Amino acid sequence: MSCSSAKPVDDNPEVVKPPVEEGFVSEIGPMFDYAPESSGIVLSDGYIFTINDSGNSSVFYKVNPVDGSLVQSISVTNYDNKDWEDITDDSNYIYIGDFGNNSGKRTDLRVLKISKSQFINNTASTVSVSAEAIEFSYSEQTSFISSSTHNFDCESLISKEDNLYLFTKNRGDNKTRAYKLSKEPGQYSLTTLASYEINGLVTGGDYNAQTNELVLIGYAASMHTNSFVYMFSNFTDDSFFSADVTKKVIGNASSNWQTEAIAFGSTDGENLFISCESTGFSIATLYKTDKTTLGL
Repeated sequence: MSCSSAKPVDDNPEVVKPPVEEGFVSEIGPMFDYAPESSGIVLSDGYIFTINDSGNSSVFYKVNPVDGSLVQSISVTNYDNKDWEDITDDSNYIYIGDFGNNSGKRTDLRVLKISKSQFINNTASTVSVSAEAIEFSYSEQTSFISSSTHNFDCESLISKEDNLYLFTKNRGDNKTRAYKLSKEPGQYSLTTLASYEINGLVTGGDYNAQTNELVLIGYAASMHTNSFVYMFSNFTDDSFFSADVTKKVIGNASSNWQTEAIAFGSTDGENLFISCESTGFSIATLYKTDKTTLGL
């Protein structure tokens, strides 16, 4: 979710995109009309799926990856959007991370599990589906008093084999923690697997099974400046941070874009999609890039 309550100043705010000018990413198309606060993306069955975060309806969107146009709106009928922050998938399910926790006081964290069979063969422009809930808490969290410097916010979710993994957005120490979560609906208490000195706020991530790579995106703690991408490779099992690590800064203090999500765009792990949400300086946009361009 946003670090601030900044919204577009009008329906056509000035778009400032220095990262495009610098050649790091190429614009695919705007998402402002349907996902002004795009907070997660995943490439699934040939389409991009995206979500909005808190304050928006419980709908996820099927998007054409070529031009960013909306293909289908999929409404989750049995759960509200408390603060949806990332989306991932496996062969049979979509998973939506309803775990945004800006102030650190939420006690209803969950991942929604949605069977693809409910919508994958439906060509209607709007579809309704139901979800199951995978509920969890952080075993280390003992205080639920509102704070701006806690370590229990999360905006990144990946699927790896039989489990889900969360990567936190630590507002207190600017690290990220990795947590392992079952894909089976139920209630779970999570314990940290490991932490990494990310020196910023992680806002999204994805995992590529073919190349065994983890990618995380985020920005410096000073709002949405200095956007970065981290690539973790050559790790074993879920020892993500005992890996080869490459970092690329894809924005700077004048960029005024808020990078919220990243997804692998090909099975070989070369291509990447990135989305940003609307702010007072730019509109929600879907971008593409690749590891070669970023030097990852």
